[in-house]
Amino acid sequence: MHFDLPLDLYDRRDQHGLVRDEFVPELRAGGVSLVGAAIFIEDKDLPEMGLRVALDQVARLYDEVALAADDVTICRTFAEIEAARAAGKIGVLITMEGVEPLGTDLHLLRAFYELGVRSVGLTHARRNAAGDGGLFAPTGSSPAGLSRFGKAVVKECQRLGIVLDLAHLNAAGVEDVLALTDGPLIISHTNPRHFHDIERNSSDAHIRAVGARGGVIGINAVLLSAQKEKATLDHYVDHVAYVADLAGIDAVGIGFDFIEFLFRHWTPAQQAALSANMIEAHHAPGLTNHSHARNLTRQLIARGFHDDEIAKILYGNWLRVLRQVLR
Repeated sequence: MHFDLPLDLYDRRDQHGLVRDEFVPELRAGGVSLVGAAIFIEDKDLPEMGLRVALDQVARLYDEVALAADDVTICRTFAEIEAARAAGKIGVLITMEGVEPLGTDLHLLRAFYELGVRSVGLTHARRNAAGDGGLFAPTGSSPAGLSRFGKAVVKECQRLGIVLDLAHLNAAGVEDVLALTDGPLIISHTNPRHFHDIERNSSDAHIRAVGARGGVIGINAVLLSAQKEKATLDHYVDHVAYVADLAGIDAVGIGFDFIEFLFRHWTPAQQAALSANMIEAHHAPGLTNHSHARNLTRQLIARGFHDDEIAKILYGNWLRVLRQVLR
């Protein structure tokens, strides 16, 4: 439910056929049938270019999916997700990571809905008009909750049938979303603070709260541990098991957030800037791109998860929430 594909397509907008030639083979190798493609705006494009870049990312995604139409389709409804799966196609659900493209204009949310956005996370690590992000540090995040605009975005998402994503949101913001809503929420890509104690990750209390609401917590593959040697496939399953124990097997899903593919085309300076603004990501060997998804399935089997539990973790729980929320 989280893949920074639109950012990569925008960065390489002079190239064509990237989804068909680079990403479809990886997704097929991993058996992935649905992926959340996230609109994300870099600091250098804010504030003036946020809306324009977001629209360009969506346009690039549509163009690239059209070139891979035999294998990939953009899904707007749950019926379209089911149809894609039945046809053996890879479904793409457009998501938004941080509402910077909206500025302070709530009407633009409806415009992005019409373009296919079906899941919205209010913030990334930085502050925006909706609220504050959780820092990549054990303490120091803003104690402030959502702004008036942020609360309006939450209500409008519920009205339209957009999945609300708590990933990256600070603790006070998460509490506000819980208070303002009554349906399932998701955390598309996160890790328990129990294993990696940074405020960008999720507390036990918030994991339980999302589970109690029938939501899903997607386990991130790049923030498993502050220590590189502990970032392993087996430790990824530790995170899965921990969330399942806290909130129930129905509350845990996959939120890989693979980012290594972005770095293939970034300069060392760009990579250093990312690390300075966030934190060093440690990629688990054997779990660095979507072609490795079957390695996770094997590890879940080896750790003693039953077939019905594995089916829920890999896809069933996400599909349940999407069936409930999407119009």
